[in-house]
Amino acid sequence: MARTVVIDELHVTIRVPSDLSEIRADEVHRALTGEEFMNRLRRAVRAALRAFPELAVARVSLTR
Repeated sequence: MARTVVIDELHVTIRVPSDLSEIRADEVHRALTGEEFMNRLRRAVRAALRAFPELAVARVSLTR
């Protein structure tokens, strides 16, 4: 029997202007795929969860 069940999923969509230069688009992509961005995003999600004591029982995974 499963120890947890999925009750919700949240998706984040990142958009850039369609006329953004390839160089700038590559810069954005590198930032989004970088370790520092994911670390900061994880910290932000943890902080948001801590703000809601009722979510203390929830387990969250952050994947790309």
